Amino acid sequence: MSSYCYTYQHTCEDGQDAYLLQNAPFKAAAKKTPKGKIKIPFLGEGYYLWEENFVAANRWGVKHYANKYRIVEFQDLTIPEDLMLDLTDRRHISFFKELQRIYIEKRPTSSNWPIGAWIEFFKKLHLMKEVEFPFNYIKADEHLPEKEKNEYERGKTYFADGLPYYTYLEPLYMLCVIDKRQMTFIKKRLL
Repeated sequence: MSSYCYTYQHTCEDGQDAYLLQNAPFKAAAKKTPKGKIKIPFLGEGYYLWEENFVAANRWGVKHYANKYRIVEFQDLTIPEDLMLDLTDRRHISFFKELQRIYIEKRPTSSNWPIGAWIEFFKKLHLMKEVEFPFNYIKADEHLPEKEKNEYERGKTYFADGLPYYTYLEPLYMLCVIDKRQMTFIKKRLL
């Protein structure tokens, strides 16, 4: 069986070193808003990590933890290929979109759901054995809402002089781990 192996960073609230090393990563759970609506994280409930991107982990800490944060690194996290839904891979995207299509036909109002809601829906259907959704790891490439910041953070680079075609050399790959007990890695350390 084939697998992926990368180093990941997890941003969390500051705390005692021993506690962080023993308990990280920490879960991002769905939350109820003051208006009573359920807010689901980007890729559903789970444990979020950045793929080999200290800069993104640091940016997240500054913005979401008022500069009172720590970064925990998981060196050489091994992910079995059959447990990864990779939303940066066309075949995986096609699989995901086909599942969406099937359920949009049954329930047209679901066509406006964000990705996190779909993932939570498929996780529940999988538990009921109604759909094949065996993933413990979900990967996506985040794009920032502000165009200039997005281009800077993601390393916008042109292919050739004088042409408008470009790529990003600093993608913001995030990983959502559904069950952290399945994580296998070489070493965990605080940065």
